[in-house]
Amino acid sequence: MKKTIGLLMLMFTLLGANELKTVYSYQNAVYKAKKEHKLVMVMMSLHSCPVCAYMKDIVLERPAVLQYLNNHFFVVIKDIEHDHYPSRFATIDSPTFFFIDPETQKEVIERKVGGFRPEEFLEILKEANRDTDTNTTDINATQTVEKSANDNNRSMTPCNKIKPCEEKPKVEFR
Repeated sequence: MKKTIGLLMLMFTLLGANELKTVYSYQNAVYKAKKEHKLVMVMMSLHSCPVCAYMKDIVLERPAVLQYLNNHFFVVIKDIEHDHYPSRFATIDSPTFFFIDPETQKEVIERKVGGFRPEEFLEILKEANRDTDTNTTDINATQTVEKSANDNNRSMTPCNKIKPCEEKPKVEFR
């Protein structure tokens, strides 16, 4: 019986570890981050933004990114058009990421705009967290990530509230 209960508890723990833990309210995120000595990441997005969907569904769900976020950040995701949020996060570009020190409520690094490959985003998270581990490996831990000198860290152009992303025209085969 004890083994069964232990196994069930382990299963529930592992299942919960595979999802991004978000906080709805920015103020709650700041409060919790102060208590646990973590940072706050605010993602401003648009409901209809394919780049935002890529970041939420692909990048933030990668195991290394997910684990790093859950261990070092409280995450707040807000829709630019539909949600209430502090005016300091107002932007027309989505996604836009803010990395906040809960003690000072100031940005620890410059905000990041657009979509990023998982490896790049993990590097951004480490930069915000002042993580000194510069020996970053690929998201699948198979090869070292190399950045080109002209890489501005943005792999996808952001959507814009005024001029939304347009879906690519469908290719017709004849």
